[in-house]
Amino acid sequence: MNYLYDYHIHTNYSIDGKNSIFDVCESAIRKGLKEIAITDHFEPTIMDQRSESYRPNDSWVEIIKANELFKGKLKIKMGVELGQPHLFLNTSKQLVNSVPYDYVIGSAHKLPSGMDVSQIDYSNVTLEDVCHTYINQIKQLVEQADFDCVGHIDLIKRYCTNHYDARVTLMTQYELLKEVFKILILNRRGIEINTSGLRQAPKEVMPGIDVLKLYRELGGEILTIGSDAHNAIDVAEGIEMGIESAKQAGFNHLTLFSNRIPKWISISNNHNLYYIGDKNII
Repeated sequence: MNYLYDYHIHTNYSIDGKNSIFDVCESAIRKGLKEIAITDHFEPTIMDQRSESYRPNDSWVEIIKANELFKGKLKIKMGVELGQPHLFLNTSKQLVNSVPYDYVIGSAHKLPSGMDVSQIDYSNVTLEDVCHTYINQIKQLVEQADFDCVGHIDLIKRYCTNHYDARVTLMTQYELLKEVFKILILNRRGIEINTSGLRQAPKEVMPGIDVLKLYRELGGEILTIGSDAHNAIDVAEGIEMGIESAKQAGFNHLTLFSNRIPKWISISNNHNLYYIGDKNII
């Protein structure tokens, strides 16, 4: 695959992002990327349902400038990562309709109580129960929210891997996970390969290959890839290993988005184009 891209990047428009859009673009170009999506956090809470720290219009203006500045070197897409949009349906919908997004990630970072999944006391709960609780949140997200792909669908393993004497996988809740994937596929939505797990405790992509294989076996076709970088140096980190994971799981293509419309790009060694139905895939 010679068209490398990264569809999960945070800048200083996220409260936890460290670098500017322009810094991120320069890093992407140095690392050989052809396309990126800026997916800063829209993270509403009960006390701040509009996530006032997120400034989408300012971000959009900078992305327009960046596309002009780096024309011919890098495509920059306008994206967003919605935090638990199923718990904040109205404000999340308003946000998505407020600017011309190319790509929308739907993620579950928090439980309905407002507790972040990083704050769960994993020493007092079984792995099976944790997976069941978290997948139920993902199920509500995919049933109710407006998004294109679910972000880091097994996020809990980022925080609980060191608590259990076993590899953390959502396959412990196989039937529930199948149900979630069937809903996604029916509604023509997808998941991402998030490579941040390679840099963290799990030491594997999120989700793992077993979950990716299940998604593919059920007919999943929409699959993006992103580093979840929060600083410029991590842009593109693990992308090539993530592509190999996709291949091992049976995928021949990854997905790009423009105006929230999916297109596919080949990751097969055998051809440069990939066709789905009557779509000519770049």
